[in-house]
Amino acid sequence: MSSIEKKGNQNAGLMGPTPCSRHCSECCCFKRILMVGGITKFKAHYKQIVEQHGCRFEYLDGYMKGGERALINKIKRCDVVFCPIDCNSHNACLSVKKLCKKEGKPYKILSSSSISGIIQAVNQLG
Repeated sequence: MSSIEKKGNQNAGLMGPTPCSRHCSECCCFKRILMVGGITKFKAHYKQIVEQHGCRFEYLDGYMKGGERALINKIKRCDVVFCPIDCNSHNACLSVKKLCKKEGKPYKILSSSSISGIIQAVNQLG
């Protein structure tokens, strides 16, 4: 067992989800994924999908106050950003793209905020 896996297992209750048994180059262990927008009532489902893949989940919807400053702070804290176009404005998607490029963060513009779309996006991470 690698030192990363040991550390994750020792701190399972403190650090969030524990990593899978695969090599981290084969999965998205320990990554923090930000979902910008989405269907609010699916938030718990999105979180479950992301955490089942050994990642941490962050969510930012249009109801949060703080505007672009909140978005910048979330992007800085995350490893990858998902932005579905079916529930975000054109300007919101452009802001995500611009800020991710500025911060050097990978992003994925999703065609759908559906559960299957999120599963597919997480699976494509590695």
